[in-house]
Amino acid sequence: MPSNRPVSFFRATIVGIAFAGLIACSPQLTTHGNMVDPDALAKVEPGRTDQATVLGLMGTPSARGSFGEPTWYYIGQITERQAFYRPKTLDRKVVYIDFDEAGLVKTIGALNLSDGKKIVFVSRETPTAGQRITLIKQLIGNIGRFTPEDN
Repeated sequence: MPSNRPVSFFRATIVGIAFAGLIACSPQLTTHGNMVDPDALAKVEPGRTDQATVLGLMGTPSARGSFGEPTWYYIGQITERQAFYRPKTLDRKVVYIDFDEAGLVKTIGALNLSDGKKIVFVSRETPTAGQRITLIKQLIGNIGRFTPEDN
């Protein structure tokens, strides 16, 4: 009597490979940056909360303003990646907190994905002085330029 063992093993292998393929194609959500906790943000009050308290409630900011009054930025986003496709940004939140000269919170604001703007890159190149040297010219040009005394 013939055994069905090879056929059932083959079917199980095919089902396993198909299942692994389906899992690989499922979207993967990832969080990048600092997604601010709404409860922690609600505890920050303009004119009352100082920088140390904000740091304790919300953690280290993603970025700090370089000019003018101190501004802290908490930046976070959620992206979705599916198989080999380009990642898609689902949500982006930027919370900014301005401080006055005494170190107290002055204003709190928030921006989201719809507030962002696409940046169009300029395709021009900045001309540089000198020659355009190819890789071959560089290699040949360096032959004989270095002596054992240079080491």
